[in-house]
Amino acid sequence: MERADAARNRAAILAAATRLISERGIEAVSVEDVATAAGVGKGTVFRRFGDKAGLVRAVVDETAASWIQVASLECRSAGEFAGTLFDHVLASLPLVIAVERTTVRSCEGNFRITVERLAKLVGSTFKAHTVLAVLRGEHIEFLLAQGMTAGEIRAGVISLADTLAAEV
Repeated sequence: MERADAARNRAAILAAATRLISERGIEAVSVEDVATAAGVGKGTVFRRFGDKAGLVRAVVDETAASWIQVASLECRSAGEFAGTLFDHVLASLPLVIAVERTTVRSCEGNFRITVERLAKLVGSTFKAHTVLAVLRGEHIEFLLAQGMTAGEIRAGVISLADTLAAEV
C-alpha cells in the first residue's frame, strides 16, 4: 500500500505536469519545472517516474483511464461516444498532440479498448478508425486554426459517427 505522503506527492506531480504541458506544450516543460510546480524535489520525480518519458506516460495513463471510465459508463450510441472522446481530446489537446508526436506507447492498450468499443457502435473496425482519424489532436488543432469552432467540429464528429453507425 502506498504511503499517504507518497500518494500526495504523486497526485501533486501529475497535476502539475498535466497543467504545465497544457499551458506550454510538452517540449517546453522540464522535470525540474514539474517538481517546482508540485512542491517536491526533482529527485522525487525521477525516483517516482524514472524520467520525463515515464512522467508523460503516467499523465497519459491517468487522463486516458478517467476518459475510458466515463465513456464506458455513459455512452450508448456512436455519436455519444465520439462526442465524449472529442471533449476529452479538446480538453487534453496539448498532451494528445505531444503523445501523437512522440514514441510514448503507454496508451496503446487504451487505444485498442477505444477502437473495440467504437467498432461495436459503428459496425466495423475500419469505421471506428475512420472516426478516430478525425479525432487526432493535430487534426483538431488544424481545424480550429482554420476558424472552425469546437462546437462545429464536435457536431461534425458526432454526425460522422452516427452516419457510419446507421449504415450497419
